Amino acid sequence: MSSASRRALVMSLLADPRLSHALDLVQPLAGYAKWVAAALVLLNIGSFPLVWHYRVLPVFFAFRLRETLHQWRLKLQSGKQRALTAQNWLDNQTPVGANPLTRSFSHFSRATLDDSDFNMHLSNSSYAKSLDPIRFEWVIENFALFLRKDVCGTFPLGGTAFLFVREIPILSKYEVRVRIGGWGEKWLYTYAKFVTKGGRRSTREHHAPISTVSAPTPIPGTQTPDLNSLASRLANEGEPDGATVHCICVSINCAKIGRVTVPPMLVLAQNGFTMRAGYSKENPPPAYVRLRDMGKGVKKFMTGGWREEPTRWWEDEFDAPELAARQENFEGLRNALETCKTY
Repeated sequence: MSSASRRALVMSLLADPRLSHALDLVQPLAGYAKWVAAALVLLNIGSFPLVWHYRVLPVFFAFRLRETLHQWRLKLQSGKQRALTAQNWLDNQTPVGANPLTRSFSHFSRATLDDSDFNMHLSNSSYAKSLDPIRFEWVIENFALFLRKDVCGTFPLGGTAFLFVREIPILSKYEVRVRIGGWGEKWLYTYAKFVTKGGRRSTREHHAPISTVSAPTPIPGTQTPDLNSLASRLANEGEPDGATVHCICVSINCAKIGRVTVPPMLVLAQNGFTMRAGYSKENPPPAYVRLRDMGKGVKKFMTGGWREEPTRWWEDEFDAPELAARQENFEGLRNALETCKTY
């Protein structure tokens, strides 16, 4: 067929009134399709590439910016004024005098459409996703002195275990409460509770805990008595305000400076935590003052200098009878997760 014949055929088709009528019907639908596509983009924007980085990294960069501005301000001062300003800044970055086992950190969020599944509730996979930025906020809120440039500490995640109690309905507002559960010679144990306030409880409850490890070793859904026992205890431990518990996540962390692991009690003491009553920013714990006054030398002390001390004086801040029982429970969880590596 020649090009002239093809053009003639196209012109005849375009002149067909039936085609014109069909185009008139489709044209409004094209406009609706654009609005539907735009709505889908907006409703799922929280799961777009780089959104995770936007939620997580600004918290850390904001802390670094505050620290840099503080250092610049110190350069404009001299003598006693500089020392006083530096001390006040350090005291305001940490919960000086707080009990690590009773201090709670809260973060509010919502079960958005992109985080929910076809059952119309928050997807189980979204709990771990929601915890990432919360962990960053929690660490900076409680351990800013360990993260500062003079120390450069980090908190690698060694493992997590989830207990799903009841679902969070889609579009519901929920709160994540993070607390310290205990610690050992190497590991710091934290747990986060996903809770809601008010409204009707779901009629469907899931009591079988599901365990996973986020890093570095994947764990199959194997259950052990230690894991079940700890999960059940945390689930039955009601919230003071009567909030409904939907999920509990237990995390195993360790404190590191470079490749050196720092004892959890030393990190807690450095940031002003104590289990002895009567201490505050106005009357700081002795161990905190001693570590704070080391200045830049605290990094050398925490990366091995503490071993040369005749007594572990920082541990005096955490001599409490309830600590041993907590440590045993969480050590049991860690052993349970380690056991799963053999399967």
